[in-house]
Amino acid sequence: MSLFRVFQSINNDVWALQFVNDPAYLTEGDKKAMRQFGEPEVELGGTFLADTENEFVLPTKKAKVRADFPYTQYFDARDAAFEDATQTKVEAYRDAIMTRITTAFTDLREMADTFTGERTYNI
Repeated sequence: MSLFRVFQSINNDVWALQFVNDPAYLTEGDKKAMRQFGEPEVELGGTFLADTENEFVLPTKKAKVRADFPYTQYFDARDAAFEDATQTKVEAYRDAIMTRITTAFTDLREMADTFTGERTYNI
């Protein structure tokens, strides 16, 4: 099991979420799969809390789960999109990103190497 941590803070009405992938906690299986298939990418933007009064959109941005972390997302409570229900929105973002990261690792672990190995041919 790999370990991701999220550090949360508020400073001058700016809410911050820092997502940290601790490489020391990557399993050997995850490392091997990344060497074979590449690092999974996670979409950090998109629409959050869709079809609710708290819906918000962040620009599209992809990040590789190892190379592009730690990653910090800021939410300024003085911006119109985050004036109301700031904590609800920030927590929804955090949970959505962690779900995407979990899915990326699950997908990576399910990949099977059907190429490597010897092939024999009878001629």
